[in-house]
Amino acid sequence: MIRHIDVAVQKIFEMKEKEPSRFKKLIDEGIMIGLGVDIGDKSKEITAVDQIKKQNMPKDPKYAAVAESVIEGDSAETVNLTTALLAAGRDPTDLVLNALMPGIQTVCELYDIGESYVPEILLANEALVGGVKLCQERIGEVPSRGKVVSLVIEGDVHDIGKNIVAAILRANGFEVVDMGSDVTVEEAVKTVKATNADLVTGTTLMSTTKGGLKDLAEILYSEDVPVACGGAAIDRNFVETFSNSIYGKTPLDAVKIAKKICAGKSWKEARQELY
Repeated sequence: MIRHIDVAVQKIFEMKEKEPSRFKKLIDEGIMIGLGVDIGDKSKEITAVDQIKKQNMPKDPKYAAVAESVIEGDSAETVNLTTALLAAGRDPTDLVLNALMPGIQTVCELYDIGESYVPEILLANEALVGGVKLCQERIGEVPSRGKVVSLVIEGDVHDIGKNIVAAILRANGFEVVDMGSDVTVEEAVKTVKATNADLVTGTTLMSTTKGGLKDLAEILYSEDVPVACGGAAIDRNFVETFSNSIYGKTPLDAVKIAKKICAGKSWKEARQELY
């Protein structure tokens, strides 16, 4: 009996070191049981994280493996799995839509509920881009769903959000003109006119710069080109104080907005239908 206890204790300490989250969960459950709380049913509950993964996960096991590699941000595995499926004759467009995209969609939805963070999105985005690049090489030129100018407004050089939005828009078939960061209103207007863009996505992380998005949206009103605004420095209440703009909280919101605008909806209609 003593030997069995020694082995059990050793296993517990190994778990504490190698799987700290599982160790903490077991300790918490032990405390609850000690307090007389019945946790039997809780172990059967489907968490929001599990539900999001279940809803988005492809039924095809090989596609599910690709989606999982994107969720894990494992670029090498995503490339390997995508390469193997393409070699096996799988349709590259189908791979993008039904294997790679479910992975990034899952991470973005987890971000919405606070179960995923910017580093996870960046890693997942890198994995996505690697897989999409392989598929696009096989597909060749595909018809664009619309043209989007993407930028970080003047005074702000933080371009993480802009890079994610640009990558996801490209993965969804939109042509993206990436102007980079610290872009003046004048430069943006000039580029929009020169490229005949359908939409601008503008982000800002610093509150001192958010006025630039308002100025840009109002100037582009006469060009009938709305601005999808996002970033940590702004929220829906701010964006809806001025016209010709639509607020986007997540990268996937940018895709939803782009689909509506490029389908001929006005900024007012897009606002009404999305919010």
